[in-house]
Amino acid sequence: FIEIANDFSNPLDLVREAISNCYDAKANEIDIAFDVDRQYGESMLRIVVSDNGTGMSKDQLQSFFDLGNSTRREDPDAIGEKGHGTKVYFNSAKIEVETSNGNDGFHAVMEHPFRKLYDREIPIALVTAKEGIVKGTKITILGYNNNRRDKFTHPILKDYIGWFTKHGAVENQFVEITRPVTLRLKGLGSDQSEEILQGHYFPEDSADINKLFEQHLVKAPDYYSKRITRKGSLRNYPEIRFSAVFCIEGKYTKYLYNAMLRRPGYSAPEGAYTIQERYGLWICKDFIPIQRKNEWITFKGSEYTKFHAFINCQNLRLTANRGSIDNTPSEVLQDI
Repeated sequence: FIEIANDFSNPLDLVREAISNCYDAKANEIDIAFDVDRQYGESMLRIVVSDNGTGMSKDQLQSFFDLGNSTRREDPDAIGEKGHGTKVYFNSAKIEVETSNGNDGFHAVMEHPFRKLYDREIPIALVTAKEGIVKGTKITILGYNNNRRDKFTHPILKDYIGWFTKHGAVENQFVEITRPVTLRLKGLGSDQSEEILQGHYFPEDSADINKLFEQHLVKAPDYYSKRITRKGSLRNYPEIRFSAVFCIEGKYTKYLYNAMLRRPGYSAPEGAYTIQERYGLWICKDFIPIQRKNEWITFKGSEYTKFHAFINCQNLRLTANRGSIDNTPSEVLQDI
């Protein structure tokens, strides 16, 4: 339990896992709110994630807190399958869950999970039946990540959701979204919730290149944007399918839609990054970026900065924290 709780090295992994669970529960309304609660003279980070999905039965609620016990293991459409993801919540002072599958309602509380783990004690959730809960699930987490709050400002959270969660998945480039999902976010520093766009954002393709040169002269390539999508099978493993989208973009095109990019003369929000730190070739599973592999497209050093590219393959084998594709057989990676 301690290993898994600590395995999610990026505190924002909690947001990714929470959104994946909401999508697996077939929710079409998700609310995520971060604020600071004053308790006993102490400032406590409070995270509330609620959805209108299928909710949980008593057994499903138990598996939510258990290790390696997933009720979605046989569901081919489920993102969560190992039962590890929700253990990121254990890095907290308190976890509270209210859930209803439309018939039965339950309330669960786990006090001081992280402290108990380090006392070599498995934390136990107290589960009681509760009436009057609307269908869906509401999870409240107090004191997450030792109350460190710098990663949970609204701009950082909005950017992360758009790049590294199911809500910002690149799936919309290959299939029509059949289940629209409304996600409202209120990060720290924001007074109200903001609705976050579903699907990863790509700029529109450029007009005729000659018009770009007329408008921007020698800077025309910096405003260029062209998207190419491909689907197919691997050469040596024809049963393994892939989907790829390559968007070739100039730097000014990126600046127009990405407020988190640092650049000369621009006051970027905390948590901002450079083009080199974010862009390139991302390898995905469930259409969610897992790991950058810029070395696959680099020949002289920095060509990857022109790419805003993603390759998805459902046959990738991920580490437990979804941080790496390196468990995948090297022959499959070579084919990709």
